[in-house]
Amino acid sequence: MGRLLSMAECRRRIVARKGFEPWRRRFGILFDENTSVRSLDGAVIKRLARGNEEASSSLYELIMGIKGLGHAARFYFLDARSKMCVTDITLLLLDLVRFEAMFRLGWVEDYPYLNVALLDIVEGFQDKFPDSRHSSPVLCRTHPQYREYAEQFDFDRHSFVRRLIPEVIKVFCDPEDDIG
Repeated sequence: MGRLLSMAECRRRIVARKGFEPWRRRFGILFDENTSVRSLDGAVIKRLARGNEEASSSLYELIMGIKGLGHAARFYFLDARSKMCVTDITLLLLDLVRFEAMFRLGWVEDYPYLNVALLDIVEGFQDKFPDSRHSSPVLCRTHPQYREYAEQFDFDRHSFVRRLIPEVIKVFCDPEDDIG
């Protein structure tokens, strides 16, 4: 007997298919409504972690597709409120991609947002994830700079982890295939 699908499940699949279609073409990989940062292929993480124009465009494609705002090329023509929303979500996703790179290198502890479906982050950003913009994963005790990190005040530890971003890009992303 066939499986009964709820309208919500069908809607999620349709929205995900529409949002991830540009990524399927760009990266040559299939994505679905359950795709999280943690489940992204290493090559995708490398391309997004750089934070260059290609990465921004890729994230705009995803976000604008899920939100029904059109193609990434339309970003600059969005109204101010929509543009700010897309920018905020882009910054969060970029952080998450870079935190995942740090996790894969063994620099940080696991971080719960890395396992959340990208579709859920984009759709629920305003309600469920606004505070995540100011947090970061915990640095692993095995990281060479852990002692310095541990001496920081709690709030300053988030900045400390973010200051490692240039280094993670240098280490995680292959310099010979640097595209910008």
